[in-house]
Amino acid sequence: MTRARIAKVTVLAAAAATLLAGCGLHPGSAAVVGDDVISTQRVDQVAQALCSSQAGTAQSQGRELASRGARQGALQVLLDSDLSRQFGASKGVQPNQGQVSAALASNANEIDSLPADQRDAFREALKEYVEGRLMLLEVGRQYLTGHGQPTADQNKAMAAGEKLRADFAKKLDIEVDPRYGTFDQAKGSFAPSGGSLSVAASQSATDGSSPDPSAGWVASLPATQKCS
Repeated sequence: MTRARIAKVTVLAAAAATLLAGCGLHPGSAAVVGDDVISTQRVDQVAQALCSSQAGTAQSQGRELASRGARQGALQVLLDSDLSRQFGASKGVQPNQGQVSAALASNANEIDSLPADQRDAFREALKEYVEGRLMLLEVGRQYLTGHGQPTADQNKAMAAGEKLRADFAKKLDIEVDPRYGTFDQAKGSFAPSGGSLSVAASQSATDGSSPDPSAGWVASLPATQKCS
């Protein structure tokens, strides 16, 4: 490689690092949620487990899965979990570990069916997700009880918790690598995308930017871009 080319690559790398720092992301980060960092490595690990867990069902239905969709799904789960747990902690709420253990036990067969090197990542992601949902539920119940609805059912309590979490999210610095999607601060939710800044025109382009592309589009992908 010539000196001119080396200098050009160095400048591009420095510029990329500056852009990442400016948007709150660190190298190797898929998302930043306040002070928490969700690494691309962890997203890939959970995505691999999701691919494995869904492959049997998808194949039995004659459908393949795009690995990009698995990564987006993994990040969505990890973002939801992290945000819920941060919000619950800010309200002084702790998840009931007995219920967490029960949830893990009820999914033990699915976890055990995964390749051995994927089980820990899947189990930890599931544990954090369940903890987050339980914390949201408890915050919602406390809020409704304080507003004269002590007998509100679980659905209402969860809805109240999610609404309060959305307000909490507006106060956090949340950044997502655009390859995965965007985080809507107003709604407090993650929106997957195709990672492109252009507007989809053809059906193929539309599928490419969709979190749920057509089976034909997924089938046309090279093997490296599909769950295996």
